[in-house]
Amino acid sequence: MVLTHQSRLPKELLQTGLRPILMNLADPKRLSVPGLEGLARLLELLTNYFKVEIGHKLLDHFRIVADTQMLQASSKLPLSENEGIIKLVRLANIFHLLPSAANIFLENLVNAIVQTEAQMHFSGRSPFSEPLAKYLDRYPAEGIDFFIRHLNFPRHLRTLRSILQAKLALNLERELASRTLVLVTHYVQGTDPSLALPVLLLFNDMADLIPTWIAENGFVIDALLTIWRSDVSQPEQTAVVIPEVIQRHSIILSIFMKALDQSPRIDLLFDIVSIYTRNLAMDLIRTTHFLYKHVALSDDVLYRRNVLMRFLTWFDDPSYSWSHKAYFIRYVITPTLLVQATRSAQKEQLLDVDFVKRVHRIIWHPITDNVAFSETDDMFKIELLHLTTVMVQHHSELLEEVKKDIIKCAWYYITASDDTIVKQTAYLLTARFFAAFQTPQKFILRAWTGLLRSPHSEGRALVRQEALATLAPSLPRADVAEPGYPQWAKTTRRLLAEEGISQLITIYHLIVKQAQLFFPVRALFIPHMVNSLTKLGLTSSSTAESRLLSIDILQVIFSWEQQATLGNQSFSATTGDATKAEMIWVTPVGFRENMVSYLVRLATVPHDPPARNTLVPRALALLQLMVGPTGWSDVTVGLRFFLRALEQANIFSLSIG
Repeated sequence: MVLTHQSRLPKELLQTGLRPILMNLADPKRLSVPGLEGLARLLELLTNYFKVEIGHKLLDHFRIVADTQMLQASSKLPLSENEGIIKLVRLANIFHLLPSAANIFLENLVNAIVQTEAQMHFSGRSPFSEPLAKYLDRYPAEGIDFFIRHLNFPRHLRTLRSILQAKLALNLERELASRTLVLVTHYVQGTDPSLALPVLLLFNDMADLIPTWIAENGFVIDALLTIWRSDVSQPEQTAVVIPEVIQRHSIILSIFMKALDQSPRIDLLFDIVSIYTRNLAMDLIRTTHFLYKHVALSDDVLYRRNVLMRFLTWFDDPSYSWSHKAYFIRYVITPTLLVQATRSAQKEQLLDVDFVKRVHRIIWHPITDNVAFSETDDMFKIELLHLTTVMVQHHSELLEEVKKDIIKCAWYYITASDDTIVKQTAYLLTARFFAAFQTPQKFILRAWTGLLRSPHSEGRALVRQEALATLAPSLPRADVAEPGYPQWAKTTRRLLAEEGISQLITIYHLIVKQAQLFFPVRALFIPHMVNSLTKLGLTSSSTAESRLLSIDILQVIFSWEQQATLGNQSFSATTGDATKAEMIWVTPVGFRENMVSYLVRLATVPHDPPARNTLVPRALALLQLMVGPTGWSDVTVGLRFFLRALEQANIFSLSIG
């Protein structure tokens, strides 16, 4: 209030008023939190009345109060309960209020705070970040100079980044941004690689803090691309686990993704995807999600089309590895086509005949000539086949002129490849092709037989099952004019008898999933299915999965019988001749009795607890349907007494209607 009425205070008043404060300041034991807060307020009001030398005394007090034992003990308690830490924070908060020459304390103050934060094990923003930020923001040029000299000190870098990330020092932030060219020239492109990583970390922060920083400093991306491309791919058998190498890749990758978010630099996409070809022990899930979001899920149709067209040009460049191209297809091209197929917008906005012709020229036609891609690995072939499968499934209207070469590609890999997954993927392509285009019966039957004969293996069954399920709807259409049982059904039945247990399980899984397909030809399969029950569920080699499959088989047969019974009743009501109902085949009584008997035995044999909790209730529920009022009356009479005896003996509980 006094200073608002007069510019200077009487000297005597100042000496009288400040003497007690300065006396308390002379002894570190007499420091108090209110006293330091009062001193800061006085300095704010009376800056010109204080000498800058007071900073030396404040630094001495900081070092004395920052006792190692006190800091380690205080790091375990809340800040509000640490008077010593609060004193240190209040001491640090005074320095930005000192006269303009207070920049002479910069190095000592920063070093003292850095050491204090390290002893308290801070890894991010600390209570000292704000007071130090106020001081550095007053001397931004000197502050950046100091930290650049200490780039190879991780603790100093952490302190600076904590201040920047909290946006506590805008002047310091702008000063650092103005040094971008210097940092790139002397450190990123310099001779000391140990100084490049700290600068990359700062650049990553700047990209977050200043939205226009990347656009205003395009040379940064160019310099990072030079570093990125200079990293040689490592052999697959020796994964790189060096933390510095992994961190450098991770940071550059992060900056690239931010650059793509701010500008449509399609070229960066191709460089980003190269990370999958480098054998680094790093998590790439975030990168994969970014690629999906940035391209496949983008609403910008023009951008996605530009990516597709640029890919066709880039694919022809021999300087890029086949694995690099395979990963780009996997994470960018194929997902883009899949997402487009699910959207309501017209597909022609993204793809057209010109795109298909170029794909045909660089991919499908060379494959059929047996001259291209001979040196590629199996992963590349799988990705090409998968891409083609997606186009056939969702964009078949554009493929009419090139469909012959597409099916040739599929058959080529079915016959020429030794890898099971490549064959299965090629079979899936043929299945999609037959579903999309009219095809002679012999080709459909050939694919069906080849799929059923292909060896069973873990990890490949899903592709095989999908191919079979996709091909199944094409089978009846191929055999419309054929008398008797269709050829595909007779071939499938013959394979059941010729092949081993793995083949049997594969075909039975197919029957369970495609029950309606096999209903008209069930008479071919039910005898074999019933006779296989013991092998699936009651031998020493039976597994929980095979036992569950046996119940699925019985469920399918029972459903077929109910469907046949309804068909008989409908046929009799329509024709008025009950004897002709026998034309609809039903399972003989002997097989029905074997099925019921098998369920009883399966429910009563010992099982492991997990299997017992799942398998036994399902077996009993199906058994109850079979012998209940709506079940099979011809096997019920003799069985009821047997089941009643089992129930009374507490072997299992079964409610009999």
